[in-house]
Amino acid sequence: MISHDLKQRYAEAADACRYRLTGHPKLSMAEQLDDIGRWAERYDAQDMYGEGELIESFQRDMAELLGKPAAVFLVSGTMAQNVALRTWADRAGARRVGFHHSSHLQLHEHQAYSELYGLEAALLGDPAGVPTLDDLKAAGDLSAILLELPMREIGGQLPSWDELQAQSQWAKEQGTALHMDGARLWQCTPYYGRSMAEIAGLFDSVYVSFYKDIG
Repeated sequence: MISHDLKQRYAEAADACRYRLTGHPKLSMAEQLDDIGRWAERYDAQDMYGEGELIESFQRDMAELLGKPAAVFLVSGTMAQNVALRTWADRAGARRVGFHHSSHLQLHEHQAYSELYGLEAALLGDPAGVPTLDDLKAAGDLSAILLELPMREIGGQLPSWDELQAQSQWAKEQGTALHMDGARLWQCTPYYGRSMAEIAGLFDSVYVSFYKDIG
């Protein structure tokens, strides 16, 4: 257990840091409002309900980066991931989806995929290892499969490029949508030696986060 004094000292040390590997430096409310003002001046437009040049140009940039026909900004990953899976499930007319035991959806979201979105989960593979093609095949009929790249809870593990290609090809043959939890996709390009678009091209939909790794 960490004492209150130690927590306070840690918080003070963290507040004094200008850069953090885990994301943004801590900004005052005045600094945050100033940032918003600078963006508004740059685009000379007000964004409302997802419309306006600021958000629309951002979405176009992300679609281009990931090699996708379109992108949409959502306010949280817990919203984005479940929306993607529910969309694929609705299109398939079946509610059973697959993801790893260590998925954020399973460990940190109180089974919102079931409680709020009406999805049924098949947990894939070894809890301590990367799901394999055989694990996907053993799961039975699925409307969608979520793969996390890299897998945070098990030490940032990744499948090989050949294995990932095989999984993607198999999912296409089955008519099963393949969705990427790419919250930390930025870390994958050095390992695979491929662009974001090449990696994302193996998936039907991709989620990325903008505060992890890149601030």
